[in-house]
Amino acid sequence: MANGIGIGWEVGLPSGWGMYGLNLALDLVRRGIDPAVIFPAAVLTADPPPALAAAVGKGAGWQARLREGPLALDFPLLLALGDRLDLPGQLVGLTGAPTVGVAFCESAVIPKANLKKLTHLAGYITGSTWNTTLLEAHGLAAVRYCPQGVDLALFNPGARTPLHPGRFTVFSGGKLEYRKGQDLVIAAFAKFRARHDDALLVTAWHNPWPGAAAEMARSHHVKGAPVVVNGRLDVAGWLAANGVDAQGHIDLGPVAHQALPALLRGMDVALLPSRCEGGTNLVAMECMACGLPAILSRNTGHLDLIAPQGPDNCYPLDFQIPIGDITGRADLKGWGESAIDEIVAKLEATYTDRADAARRGANGAAFMQGWGWPAQIDRLLAAIREFS
Repeated sequence: MANGIGIGWEVGLPSGWGMYGLNLALDLVRRGIDPAVIFPAAVLTADPPPALAAAVGKGAGWQARLREGPLALDFPLLLALGDRLDLPGQLVGLTGAPTVGVAFCESAVIPKANLKKLTHLAGYITGSTWNTTLLEAHGLAAVRYCPQGVDLALFNPGARTPLHPGRFTVFSGGKLEYRKGQDLVIAAFAKFRARHDDALLVTAWHNPWPGAAAEMARSHHVKGAPVVVNGRLDVAGWLAANGVDAQGHIDLGPVAHQALPALLRGMDVALLPSRCEGGTNLVAMECMACGLPAILSRNTGHLDLIAPQGPDNCYPLDFQIPIGDITGRADLKGWGESAIDEIVAKLEATYTDRADAARRGANGAAFMQGWGWPAQIDRLLAAIREFS
């Protein structure tokens, strides 16, 4: 691996995959390993290391070479697989030594036709224990759990300075879509604020693909879905239509990654009731690393963040409605929907017992100390060596 590792997805874009690729590439550069960035993309750092800037600059060349026909790299290739283990069309014909698939599946169904196309892969990297179990259930043997990491130099407890003194601030982040459960946040917060008029919901729900938010209309917890105004989701208008007025809500829109730590340290609690996470939920990890008490749904990828024993490191939402079983949809197997009343109860717990909330926040930060990028990439490199 000394001469390189291919990264088969877009690096540096404002998405989970983009941040994963960026931090992987940065860490490889620090180790003296050349990151072969196959897709050209912007690097979201103010002053990227020259080796990384050069690697990104070569992306167009890799693409041009691939268009000429099959290309076999003489170093390992990490290949991003789609939600149902779809092979990316842009990388057809590209192989590594070895080729390793990377999966963050949200669907429990993997078509047999897709499995047949994966026989050239030497192994699979998954972003959650749930995904590991899912792939193994479909007959894939060489599967290794290597979760994403956190930039602990940025995301750490630090100094906590309230951004809205006199208000009880509830932070909720993640791109707006049905899977992330923002409808549950709205329904629960509306009830909570009816009891506490000092409560303030602070949302960072920007979605670069705003059309995906239309699926919120399927929720029975809220009215309608947010509309797109001038290319941006009208989150404030949607909340107002569902009982949370401008005095109870601030929509941050897109937030620069470098600005997130100070924002999180200025909040009182994070509320993240996702119905499904193929990985471990980067936003949840960043909240916990900053010492912000987090309310997390006990399902799918979140299970890896909720300490199974020992000190409480968050507020788990234990009651989970099995959406797949109720709807009969096999692709939603493993998904869970949190109960509104339990979300409200956990918000009440953080509001009434600030000392316990601080304790859980501190435990969460201590838990995340083992999740820095260097440690996680150590696991990744060990898995690649195992597959070679």
